[in-house]
Amino acid sequence: MAEFSYRQAELEDAADIHTLLLALAPEIPLLIARLEDEERLYALTRNCARSGESWLALDQAGRIVGFALIEPAQLRRHYAEGEALEIRYAGVTPDCRNQGIFTQLIEKVLARMLPVTVSVNPQNRSGVIDHLAKLGFVETGPASGEHRLRWEPGAL
Repeated sequence: MAEFSYRQAELEDAADIHTLLLALAPEIPLLIARLEDEERLYALTRNCARSGESWLALDQAGRIVGFALIEPAQLRRHYAEGEALEIRYAGVTPDCRNQGIFTQLIEKVLARMLPVTVSVNPQNRSGVIDHLAKLGFVETGPASGEHRLRWEPGAL
């Protein structure tokens, strides 16, 4: 079994994360038909990489094989009151799946002990909803046709 390392994403990783995200676009699915769509996705990738909340999985050669793009969300007006995290995108290269990488990436996010939410496109073909349910996420209802899931610290 291959060995993988994990670290927080940095701004310099944005281009490589974006390339992997585009490769996984058909199964998520992502609408990137126009150049503006791809530019918007790259801007989001950069913001998440810069946030200090996103995580990467790397193979022994240092190649990014998985990512969890996380965006902090401020729910209240006052600093650090009502902090939460939003999983914007997460994925693992097809050749590295079924080795626990996705679980490890999400567990890194959950270790912050903040509420975590995620929206999943109903046409997503990756099985991510089942993976998240095993980690303690519960469906909170559809939001604009998407599946909304939430994890709360101490809920398990």
